[in-house]
Order: sequence, then C-alpha cells, then structure tokens
Amino acid sequence: MINLRNKIPPVGSLVAFEAAARHMSFTRGANELGVTQVAISRQIKSLEEFLSVRLFDRLNRAVRLTPEGEEFQRVVTGGLTQIADAVVEFQSGRASNYLVVGATTAFSAYWLMPRLAKFRADHPEVDLRFAVDDKCVDLKSSGIHVSIRYGAGDWAGLTSTYLCDSEVLPLCSRAYWKDRAQVDDPGVLMDEFLIDFDYVVDSRWSSWFEHFGIEVEKDPADISIDAYTSMVQAAQNGQGIALLSSPLVDDLIKNGSLVAPTSLPRQKLAGGYYLVTPKKMEACPALGIFQQWVLREMKVEKEKNV
Repeated sequence: MINLRNKIPPVGSLVAFEAAARHMSFTRGANELGVTQVAISRQIKSLEEFLSVRLFDRLNRAVRLTPEGEEFQRVVTGGLTQIADAVVEFQSGRASNYLVVGATTAFSAYWLMPRLAKFRADHPEVDLRFAVDDKCVDLKSSGIHVSIRYGAGDWAGLTSTYLCDSEVLPLCSRAYWKDRAQVDDPGVLMDEFLIDFDYVVDSRWSSWFEHFGIEVEKDPADISIDAYTSMVQAAQNGQGIALLSSPLVDDLIKNGSLVAPTSLPRQKLAGGYYLVTPKKMEACPALGIFQQWVLREMKVEKEKNV
C-alpha cells in the first residue's frame, strides 16, 4: 500500500487554495469558508512551501494564478469533486447499492441488455455497471461482484449458481431458407452453407452431425468465426446457417429474425450458464437483488418455452 502521509499536503490548505483560486481572491475565498483573509493567506503560503512552487502572483489589490497554479487548480478541483460525489453517494446509500456485473459479449448483447430496462424499472435503487469480457477474468482483482459464465460450474475460488442449460439448433434468416419447408433429415444440411463458431468445441457442426448419427470425414463448416455476435449477424444477414444456442437467441427466434430450417430437437450441450461470485466476498445488498432477478427471469423464460 502506498504511504500518502508525506506526499499530500493538509486537506485544509487544499480547500483554501480551491476557494481562493475559484474566486481569484483570498478575501472572497475566506468569506466563503468563514475564516479570515489572513488564515487563507497563511494556508496558501504553507501549501506553496510544501510544493516548492509559487501558485499565485500577488498583485496590487489582486491575485493571479501562475501557470503552475492553474495546473494545480485543475487537479485539486477534480479530486475534491470526486470526494464530494462519493460523500453524497454514501450519505444517500447509493454507494452500497452499486453492482459490477461480468458477462460475455454474447450474453450481454442478447440476454442482459434487452432486459436491462426492466431491471431498472423494478430496481431503480441499484446502480449496475458492466464488465464485458469473453475471457474468464479474475473477479476479485477486476472488482467484479458477480459474473455469468458458460461451463461446467466448477471454477476454483468461485461460488456457482446454476441458471440454465445451453441447447444449440441450426438457425438462419428467412431470406436464406426462403419458402422451403422444415426438414427432419440432418443430412440435408450438408449441402448448405454452414457457419461455425470457433470457440466452444461441442457446438460445432461436426459435433452436431455426429449427435444425429451422421459421420463426417472432414469439417463440414464452410467458414468459422471466433466472435459469437459476428456469427449471429452473418446468419441474420442471410450468409448461411449457424448453430446458435438457447437462451441467447430465443428472443431472435420469437421476433422472426432467425428461423429453424429443421424440425429436429435441440442438442443439449454438456455445459450450462451459471451465476458466479467470489468466495468470501463482502456483503453487497445489490448482489442478492440481482441474483434473484436473473433467476426469476430465467424461470419465466423456461416456462414460456415449455
């Protein structure tokens, strides 16, 4: 930890300097703070000695900031403003009600963001902040209170709460599939333009065909994309058929942005979605609110899809 004791001047001298610099007058600064002009002058002189730099030019009946004084004014004003904002937050209780939520790009874009307005309407007292990252970052060192991850739910140092399974199915745009009827033979898709996700191994086309009993000698995908959002966009734009997962794209299916070219059942993957929090984390009032909200939303979605 950095020892600031001998690196920061007394707070009183900073407050005195800020008031005098803002009014460009020792007298008006003193009146604002309820002290004498002599006291303000003494505080600023002490500050200049501490910094070994002159902050004001003393003119006849006036003062003027030196270039160093102007630079220091910007720093002091910004710092005191941040402190004042933090005090207001603590006094109003808002500081204990902010929550940093981690999520992948895909989960954030297709599940969290579309529901964010609803959360804010239900819980206006919670200040949500998002840390979107496709890597499994260390939650504690990143300042993340809770994250939504895909996997087996057994991450070291984390407490996991199961949310839902991940199930993939072939999806494309209406423009791509046109007026063709759904097919029940997975082999038909071998002749289509297939888009693969080069990230999760068990959701690739080779695994999907094998799941339905079709042996593949080579990679059946025509292109491979390592960004989930780009893969979804390619499918929506009529570029081909992609294996996309529930619950991420359920809303896109409901609004007709994506259609299923087959009547085959969804393929359940080995992994699932979990809410994870660091073990031995300090109590955070907003955490319980967010966790219960996500679990409730997931339950509602499951009931709709039954």
